[in-house]
Amino acid sequence: MRARSKLVVIGNGMAGARVVEEILARGGGDHLDIAMFGEEPYGNYNRILLSDVPNGSHQESEIFLNPLSWYTENGIRLHAGVRAIEILRHARQVVGTGGVVEDYDHLIIATGSVPFIPPMAGLTVEGGGEKPGVFAFRSLDDCRRITNYALTK
Repeated sequence: MRARSKLVVIGNGMAGARVVEEILARGGGDHLDIAMFGEEPYGNYNRILLSDVPNGSHQESEIFLNPLSWYTENGIRLHAGVRAIEILRHARQVVGTGGVVEDYDHLIIATGSVPFIPPMAGLTVEGGGEKPGVFAFRSLDDCRRITNYALTK
């Protein structure tokens, strides 16, 4: 019996999870040992619906596409809350925070985007951090920070 190839996916957001869903739908789960690194500590969610969380039209639980249990049910090792910090190409390994190491035969990098706050006067405090009330809006944690801030004002 031939050994299963090792697939590592960096990024468990919408793009990373979607490619894994497609691989599983095409029978790839029978041929691949799949591991994923996800910087956020939970499964993937619909970022398009993020604005519905602070405005109250959706609960956080309603925007999840694949909760943590989905990864386990599909035999995927999800390193939730673990940032991939190094790719050792010659060793064919991905290294994550906390010393997590995964070997790979195939590697998919689906890290998505990073929010950008333009360097405009008045947005930052001395030292470079954002002033209170200035937020990036890209993640569920951003929604929580915005909501918590709004509730204190």
